[in-house]
Amino acid sequence: DGVAEKGAAHLDEILEKKDEKIDKDDTNEMRPRRRAKLGLEPLPEEGEAEDGEDPVPRSWEYVVQGQYDRLAEQPDFAPKLVSCFPEDAVASARSRGVAFVCTRGRRADAGVPNQDDFVLARHSLAHDGHIALYGVFDGHGQAGHHCAAYARGVLPESLFGQGSLIAGPEEALRVAFAQVQEGLLQQDFDTETSGTTATVALVLHFPVSEEDPELQGESWLYVANVGDSRAVLVSRTGEDRSEISVNRLTRDHRPDDLAEAERIQSEGGEVRRLRPGSGTSRIFAPGCQWPAMALSRSLGASIAGTCGVSSEPEVASVRIANGADELLVLGTDGLFEFCSTKEVATRLCTEGVSDEVLEDVCSVARRRWARSSYNDTVDDITAIAVSLDKSLGSRPQESEGEPDEKDQT
Repeated sequence: DGVAEKGAAHLDEILEKKDEKIDKDDTNEMRPRRRAKLGLEPLPEEGEAEDGEDPVPRSWEYVVQGQYDRLAEQPDFAPKLVSCFPEDAVASARSRGVAFVCTRGRRADAGVPNQDDFVLARHSLAHDGHIALYGVFDGHGQAGHHCAAYARGVLPESLFGQGSLIAGPEEALRVAFAQVQEGLLQQDFDTETSGTTATVALVLHFPVSEEDPELQGESWLYVANVGDSRAVLVSRTGEDRSEISVNRLTRDHRPDDLAEAERIQSEGGEVRRLRPGSGTSRIFAPGCQWPAMALSRSLGASIAGTCGVSSEPEVASVRIANGADELLVLGTDGLFEFCSTKEVATRLCTEGVSDEVLEDVCSVARRRWARSSYNDTVDDITAIAVSLDKSLGSRPQESEGEPDEKDQT
């Protein structure tokens, strides 16, 4: 796909400019050397490269992202079209232990498209290191699909365009979310009542370098979230590693969360039931029946922003424990509304990470949505699963299963 190729090339150009900016701004001679030890900028020996040559080979191993289908109607449960760079990006992601599903639900209005979106991207670094980004987005409102697509496209560009990404990934994530929100509110489509969740996971992997024994291998996971999509880290525990531990890295930003409700009220909003006897809490302007927002944090949704709904993400970080931390799972509420994090984690740990297993997990959620709905509607579902053993390994694994059947362009 030409759009995906141009987007990946643009991100690569941004990363190169970022490194040039850091070199110009950094007056500490030890900083470039420290960055080199982390596998970002190896210091060439004299004569190793000619002037003007880049001694560090850089490449995007894969960029896979959703693509908005402009057809007026889409079949129920249809997989989302994807853009890939390079052409074998899906196979490359699979070889690195990544599986993904993004499917349309079943709507009362057949003209509403899949409003979920996602992105997978991995950039290799020196000494078999890499930076990987995984993100899921769940749009809401009339233009929710446009909001999700905008965030999916701009957030990685903003993130990789920052010189502070390696030195301060948590702050870089906050800045990226702020830039997405600022740009989103300037778009022509509705962002007053429409918006999107955003849950992204950034993995920085710096393995042990055989060339430099002083470089200690480490892998870090940073997660940023607004809305009720989730990120989960799954670990093996016990002497025989037979027990599964699930660590939720995000919390659902909904008004029934006590801390979020207090924040909303402190910023002038009201939290109350949608209807008398209803179990659903919503956010309202004081004394009004609008915007009746179901999320306490969201990108876009500028009207809800006037009564406390925030676009500021919560950011968490954890050092990945090699051999213990097994899976990273991201999903929209289409998955987690009726499937617990424990249930999803157990299936993936037991049966392995593959598109087939992940799709079967999502099909369980789909059936439960249909049974619980009075009009047989089903939410859009997006899920990403990453086998950390395969993803953090130095060499890609052979893909298993049948040739790729996902829609691609």
